Amino acid sequence: MDSDHLLVAAIDFGTTYSGYAFSTRGDFNKDPLKIHANQAWNAGGRQLLSLKTPSVLLLDKDKKFVSFGYEAENQYSDLMMDKEHEDFYYFHRFKMKLHKNKHLATTTMIEDITGKSALAMDVFSLSIQALKDHLMKTLVNRGTTMTVKDIRWVLTVPAIWTDAAKQFMRKSAEKVKIRHF
Repeated sequence: MDSDHLLVAAIDFGTTYSGYAFSTRGDFNKDPLKIHANQAWNAGGRQLLSLKTPSVLLLDKDKKFVSFGYEAENQYSDLMMDKEHEDFYYFHRFKMKLHKNKHLATTTMIEDITGKSALAMDVFSLSIQALKDHLMKTLVNRGTTMTVKDIRWVLTVPAIWTDAAKQFMRKSAEKVKIRHF
C-alpha cells in the first residue's frame, strides 16, 4: 500500500450494479486480504441489505442530483405513481454507452429512459460522486477522520474499453475531486 495514503478505496462502477470496497493501511499491514465491502445498501426495504446498488441516477428538471441506486429507483417509482416524473431525468444502464461511442468527448450527450439528454460527463461524475459520498459517510460512521486526500482511489473500467472511454471515466472521477489513482 502507498505510504502516503491511509486507505485504498475501489469503486466498481458497473453496467447494472455499482459498489465499493476498501482497506486501511493498518488492516493491510496485518492481513493484506482484509478488505471491507460496503454492506449498507438498503435494497428497497429495511429488511434487505446488498453489497451493491443499481447503477441508476435520478436528476431533477435542472439536471441536479436527486439520488443514486436503490433510492433513485424508489423515488422515480414514487414519482411515476404520482404522475410527477415528467420533469425528472432517470438514467440506468448507461455505462456501456461510453464503450459504444466512437466520438467520445466532454461534450458528449446521453439520453435518459425517456429520451431527454444530459451531458455524459455530468451523469458519470454525479454517479461517482454518489459512491464517493456513500463511502465517506461509511468511514465517518466507523469513527474515522479520513479525508478524500488520505485515500488512494481505484476506479474499475472494462479491459475492452477504448483508451478514450477509460480517459473519460478518469476525467469524470477527477471532476468530483478523486485524483489519486
